[in-house]
Amino acid sequence: MNEIIERPAPAHDFGELMMGLLRDPSIPADKLEVVMKMRREALEYEAKEAYQHHFALFTADMPAVERDGMVDLGAKGKYPFTTYEQMDMILRPLLVKHGFSLQYWSSNAEKIDVIIVHGALAGWGWQRESVYPVPPDSGPGRNALQARGSSQTYAKRYIADLLCNIVRKGTDNDGRGAVDAFIDQRQVKELTDLIRATDTNVEAFLNTMVTDVREVADVRVRDYSRLVLALKERQKRRVQKEISK
Repeated sequence: MNEIIERPAPAHDFGELMMGLLRDPSIPADKLEVVMKMRREALEYEAKEAYQHHFALFTADMPAVERDGMVDLGAKGKYPFTTYEQMDMILRPLLVKHGFSLQYWSSNAEKIDVIIVHGALAGWGWQRESVYPVPPDSGPGRNALQARGSSQTYAKRYIADLLCNIVRKGTDNDGRGAVDAFIDQRQVKELTDLIRATDTNVEAFLNTMVTDVREVADVRVRDYSRLVLALKERQKRRVQKEISK
């Protein structure tokens, strides 16, 4: 049984210690700074150690998750997937039991066709984070807002998978219909323009970033956002280098 042992808060104990040191005029300020730094490092280590311990107990309780949804791709067939509601129903009680919280937020991307979703598993004074860039899921009948909402939910499921070590029952082909497709001509042009603007060696870049892709037109949708972000970062560094000359 996982029992939480009550003990005095480390910050409270250390606060009382520091007040005593501050009242002592014989202790110089630089030594107090060293004490503060050492204590912060100690607390950080203790928090990480507690996180790892309770995370091990959390994952030991985690069952394999059923695939309760089905996507119909018409001529391409159907594939099962796990809805976020199904994952939340299993995750939420276990997170509470073991002292964790799963949090999500998004950040602005330079392009409207990229959605950057962040997630964190926090608890015991420590947290692990994950970032998942995705394109809008512009499926049949979805407007622009619904396409972004669908992609955010998609990203949340995969961030939860990663941070919580979730195992799904059955063969994992979730999302293959959309993310395994090749990028369209507009996306090919954008990648090509960025490659030219940064004087990037196409073959070397693709060999480094993706597997078994020799030409830009062979890039899959699942890799597109990652490649764009990498090239934009390279472009930003080039501009900064030019400015500093």
